[in-house]
Amino acid sequence: MAPQAAATTTPVVAAGASLVANIPTAASVTHHPAMPGIGHLSCEEIIYEEVDNKFAEPDRHMISDARVIQNLIRLERLTIPPLNYFVSVQQNIKPNMRKIVTTWMLEVCEEQKCEEQTFPLAVNFFDRFLCALPIQRHHLQLLGCCTLLLASKIRQCQPLTVDVLSAYTDHAVSPDQIR
Repeated sequence: MAPQAAATTTPVVAAGASLVANIPTAASVTHHPAMPGIGHLSCEEIIYEEVDNKFAEPDRHMISDARVIQNLIRLERLTIPPLNYFVSVQQNIKPNMRKIVTTWMLEVCEEQKCEEQTFPLAVNFFDRFLCALPIQRHHLQLLGCCTLLLASKIRQCQPLTVDVLSAYTDHAVSPDQIR
């Protein structure tokens, strides 16, 4: 086996980056016959200081294709609660109570800068639970806390905590109740 020369790298700092990436220079790249172009691969992590760098750009082909909307409408039937639970399941809860709790949930999501999908998922869980089991009025905000917690654990890198949710209820719902 032939001896390989020591690899030299050039430090490169990307704009807005807080980590330096070492890029191999042309003179330092050695080509292995079994692995073409292996010298150009990089496993360096680049961490940006901007918060909004996690979102992908909209796919123009997906937006302009009518089949996407048709599929979403067809799939929507699987995610919408199957019945009007105010009439059949929930005797003590009225639509304006749901509106108050879901508005509160939206405010929590906005103040905590939750991902865009967290609030709709939490409301979906909220409605599905209300379709399945009757609950008392005083448990409605507890249900909102639990569905926000669950949705944030599914959709966010850093989910909401039970202490934060309890604080948003002015401690009307304790962390132990949410757990």
